[in-house]
Amino acid sequence: MFNKWNHFYDEHPYRSVLIAVAVSSVLGILIEYIVNRDFIGSAIYGTIFYTMILLFQAKRCVKKMKNRNEHSKYTERAR
Repeated sequence: MFNKWNHFYDEHPYRSVLIAVAVSSVLGILIEYIVNRDFIGSAIYGTIFYTMILLFQAKRCVKKMKNRNEHSKYTERAR
């Protein structure tokens, strides 16, 4: 299962971030409601901040993979 998730992350990094954030948000809200019978609306700011950090990380990963692929094309032509 872990290998499938890594492959999905390599193919669709932005979707995988949004799926992870959605699942973790639902689980967090569910646990908070079960334990305290309360919903904290201001916790959405933390989720937004966390999502922005993960999307920025995915963007850097995509950029790094693109540069790595372009570099390998040039080295293959030189051989």
